[in-house]
Amino acid sequence: MKAPLLLLALLAAAPAAAEVAPGSAKNIATGLTGAYADNPFAKILAGKLPTTKVYEDRTVLAFMNIHPLSTGDLLVIPKGHYRTLIDIPRAVLDHLIDVTQRLAKAQMRALHPDGIFIRQNNGEAAGQTVFHFHMHVTPQWKAVPLAKTSYGQKPADPYELAAIAAKIHAAMR
Repeated sequence: MKAPLLLLALLAAAPAAAEVAPGSAKNIATGLTGAYADNPFAKILAGKLPTTKVYEDRTVLAFMNIHPLSTGDLLVIPKGHYRTLIDIPRAVLDHLIDVTQRLAKAQMRALHPDGIFIRQNNGEAAGQTVFHFHMHVTPQWKAVPLAKTSYGQKPADPYELAAIAAKIHAAMR
């Protein structure tokens, strides 16, 4: 995606931050099992919520976290509707893990972090807040503590997210 288009898409994403807050999807199961329910990531996939894409193919979508824990924090999701690791088919998971690794390598080349934190939560008790399977790919620097997620806070600056997304995307090989 060209940088100006990426910036325009990101500017529209700011209102979407409230859609990703814990508890934003009402009347859904929050444990390890349950029916797939409408959620912010499903809305992103349906084009009903904007996002800043870093990578996309027919199986997965990677986009910038609107409430980043660090510079370059992104999420990788399958395009199919799977709630948790328990639900996702092995072939989709294998591809998603491959893309996650490629994105981590791109973050390394583009952002030069000291480490990269890969996280995946299943069920509310384990910290899952959006009930669509997703991987967090979070760069970390020794001297910079991770931010504490606060969905009540203002979302990240859209221009900054777009610039970082463009760097990571350009570093993918």
